[in-house]
Amino acid sequence: MPKFLTMLDPRPWIALAVVAAVLFCIVKYKDAINETTKLKAQISQDQAEATANTLENERLMSRSLAAIASNHQKEMQDEKDKQDKFISGVRNGTVRLSIPVKACPTSAGANSAPGPGDIPETRAELTPTAGNALAAIATDGDNAIRQLNACIDSYQAIRTVINVQAK
Repeated sequence: MPKFLTMLDPRPWIALAVVAAVLFCIVKYKDAINETTKLKAQISQDQAEATANTLENERLMSRSLAAIASNHQKEMQDEKDKQDKFISGVRNGTVRLSIPVKACPTSAGANSAPGPGDIPETRAELTPTAGNALAAIATDGDNAIRQLNACIDSYQAIRTVINVQAK
């Protein structure tokens, strides 16, 4: 057979095309595997960083909440000591509690009408039992406010950490 006719035979050309296609696919497959490996490594690194950030934020929140709780307990104990001292003073009479009351008009003063601000103030002294009850009500209110302030402080501390984490 003449040489030019062998060049027209499609079998070597098809074989060459198949070999080129296979080589192209192998190169692309290796590139895809390399890219996949790089992406997996990046994902693992991102996950490790996110976990480390989350753990650090958790530690920061725990420390903040512990400091707030400790401060709150100290404040509550200081106020309890102060309140116990006050109530003890009310009970033994060293602290006297009184409230202003309206003076009863006397028969001599009934004819003359006092002007505004001329009303004499009279005070009524509370018994120790009534003073203790009144002090207990005030203490309960103060304690509730302190509890609420500690709750607000805790919320703000966590909110700050979360807002920093979100940025």
